[in-house]
Amino acid sequence: MCPWAGNCCILFFFPASRCICQGSHWGTKIQLFFFFISKKPLISIKCVVLSFRVCLQNFRYLGKRNIVRKIAAAFKFVQATQNNGTLKGSNSSGQTSGLLSQWMHSTSSHDGHKHHRSQTLPIIRGKNAFPKLLQMIDSSTASTSNETDIVQYVDTEANIATEVSLTILDLLCLYTLNHQRQLQQSDCQNVLMKKVFDTHMLFLQINQSAAALKHVFAALRLFVGKFPSAFFQGQADLCGSLCYEILKCCNHRSRSTQTEASALLYFFMRKNFEFNKQKSIVRSHLQLIKAVSQLIADAGIGGSRFQHSLAIINNFANGDKQMKNVNFPAEVKDLTKRIRTVLMATAQMKEHEKDPEMLVDLQYSLANSYASTPELRRTWLESMAKIHARNGDLSEAAMCYIHIAALIAEYLKRKGLFSMGWPAFLSITPNIKEEGAMKEDSGMQDTPYNEVSDINIYIPVLY
Repeated sequence: MCPWAGNCCILFFFPASRCICQGSHWGTKIQLFFFFISKKPLISIKCVVLSFRVCLQNFRYLGKRNIVRKIAAAFKFVQATQNNGTLKGSNSSGQTSGLLSQWMHSTSSHDGHKHHRSQTLPIIRGKNAFPKLLQMIDSSTASTSNETDIVQYVDTEANIATEVSLTILDLLCLYTLNHQRQLQQSDCQNVLMKKVFDTHMLFLQINQSAAALKHVFAALRLFVGKFPSAFFQGQADLCGSLCYEILKCCNHRSRSTQTEASALLYFFMRKNFEFNKQKSIVRSHLQLIKAVSQLIADAGIGGSRFQHSLAIINNFANGDKQMKNVNFPAEVKDLTKRIRTVLMATAQMKEHEKDPEMLVDLQYSLANSYASTPELRRTWLESMAKIHARNGDLSEAAMCYIHIAALIAEYLKRKGLFSMGWPAFLSITPNIKEEGAMKEDSGMQDTPYNEVSDINIYIPVLY
């Protein structure tokens, strides 16, 4: 671990509340922070990002339900030790009061439903915090003050998590403002931009409160507005990552978060349209479709929450008066229609999940629907290969990988980087002719295939 990272954590975030209350002290810390990162920005940003990650992980928002569940578990432990006489000063007659008993009942009824995002770290921050919590519960078991103490504990956890997140977000925005020239070098295609972007993504990857997410979405709108070329020019990695994380938030259980995520996604597509001189939203279109297909496998999106977010995006497009005379609203509607088509096909796949042949047929139809866009076709072919491998159909899985290799070869041939294209695989199967249906459209510029070595990635899979 970088030695400066620990100093950054201690310097800024552990006494965060005291620093915010004392403006002069906080101003001094800000000056020290920028003095540190102004000397060697590329080296220091690694330490700063690491300190941000450590703080966000350790002060992540766990949610009231999960905090209460763990407090109830601690209370059960106290009761068990009291009944066994293993805890000093135990009182076997201590019973839970009204509010805590309701909490225990609600949490015990949800034991089978645990959110994996809230299970990675304990809520107890310090080494001696757990014994202190047990002592607090034991000493006030029969008193009504126990309910107040637990409510205060839950509120404190939530407030600290939100405060730390907002403090880090404030520092990150200040850093971006002070290093705007360095971030814009090479059309925003540089290492510093990647580090700053990854730090922004941390806020969406680590569980946050709804209050913090509102400010995170505002910061991301500002970031996209300042550096559009980072997303809509050159490699599409940053664009794809942002689309993936925003779509996850569109499936959030909080309606306010769904609305904020939908607004950010609409703003992102509009910036793409303006960056392309009001011609198309090819990049965001392709990356969003790809992200949807990935999220179907990763998070199981497609329910009423996600459909609600798509409806919000369509409403934004219909109500945008500045875009009435251009084809942007039509492109947004076409994109949301395609996403719904993918979701409907996925729903049919779930209905036929016990029928491997029908499931693969649906995957194959989706892959053919994106024959003109190699990256999207490759995504569905890879999904087909995984299904075949899971069912033990290794020959069929290998055939999917051959089609992917032929797809890349055809793309490289059209760019002048490979001589043969799909005919190189014709001796293996005559069906490989399907990969010649690739269209020379603008979507091909977003496919990150630029070397023949990309084909070799799939060769070891065949053996």
